Amino acid sequence: MTLSTRFGMVEYNEEDILTFPQGLMGLPAMKRFLILEHKPGSPFRWLQSLDEPSMSLLVCDPWAYVADYAPQLRETDETDLALTDSEARMILATASIPPGKPEGMTLNLLGPLVINLSKRIGKQIALDGGTYTIRHRVFQRSRSEAVAA
Repeated sequence: MTLSTRFGMVEYNEEDILTFPQGLMGLPAMKRFLILEHKPGSPFRWLQSLDEPSMSLLVCDPWAYVADYAPQLRETDETDLALTDSEARMILATASIPPGKPEGMTLNLLGPLVINLSKRIGKQIALDGGTYTIRHRVFQRSRSEAVAA
């Protein structure tokens, strides 16, 4: 199959599709996605919507920037995803980078994307507690930003 996206023509097979049965937070109608490589060796990927080809989200491996990230899934989330201890899973965080200011990059650690790799289904979950935020700054604030704050 072929899809025309902001990245040009993308070839994919049916088994490449990830399904988010509940959609994503704020995007409930978008349920089918591909994960596209950003560039070789990069912790970043693109979550490309098949339902709306002009929509893609920058995502990354949260452990590339937050080594002690430890999201706790609820039993209902594991059930929704058919996850068992032996199921291969992937956890991604959406990333936001202000135009021209990569030092201002933030990660949404409060609402990670959890994917059951063998069943190709995913869910964006809302973690409990105040440990994580939706705008976790990856890089320390510059001295001038800290003074201004």
